[in-house]
Amino acid sequence: MIAPHMDDESLGCGGLLAKHPEDATVLVVTESGEQRRAEHARAMELLGVRDTRCLDYRDGTTQQHMSELVGRLDEVMAEVQPHEVYLPFPSLHQDHIGVYEAGMRSARLSMSPGHWVPNTVLVYDIAVYDVNLYPSDLRWNVFEALTEEQADLKAAACAAYVSENPGGAHPMNSIKEIAATVGHMRKVPFAEQYALVRQVRR
Repeated sequence: MIAPHMDDESLGCGGLLAKHPEDATVLVVTESGEQRRAEHARAMELLGVRDTRCLDYRDGTTQQHMSELVGRLDEVMAEVQPHEVYLPFPSLHQDHIGVYEAGMRSARLSMSPGHWVPNTVLVYDIAVYDVNLYPSDLRWNVFEALTEEQADLKAAACAAYVSENPGGAHPMNSIKEIAATVGHMRKVPFAEQYALVRQVRR
């Protein structure tokens, strides 16, 4: 999965990562400083994810480096060869828009030899942003059922980002409750929601 910042991976896909840590590669696009790196390492430890990478772009600049960013994503795709790729919803944050756009371009069918084309591309929800404010035809139509343990691990991974938590009534402090709400609407205890962009069934 591709995250704009260190914390987006846990907020968006923390349950899925806890469910399949051995199959996961987390690629963070921007560099967030030493404290966030330590928090990220703790979050990945909680989720059991071992393969993590960072491209170290400066926060807020991803759209300024689109061609280079797509090329670097192409390189990681060719190395990892993922069958599923998870991208952030292009919310009102400029880096989320930039990483979504770069990820979609990297997932393209290309004329270049060795270019990896993933079978499935999904967009993940980051509950701290109001996605209704961004015009899109993306719809939450894939739901990943989670156990209570996986929902707890997601909440713990998000809580590891102490420097990002504003405190009080905020989605970051309601991770398990949000997973329960998404799940109960689909008759499972907990779930995460995704928007399917493309799927090639082989």
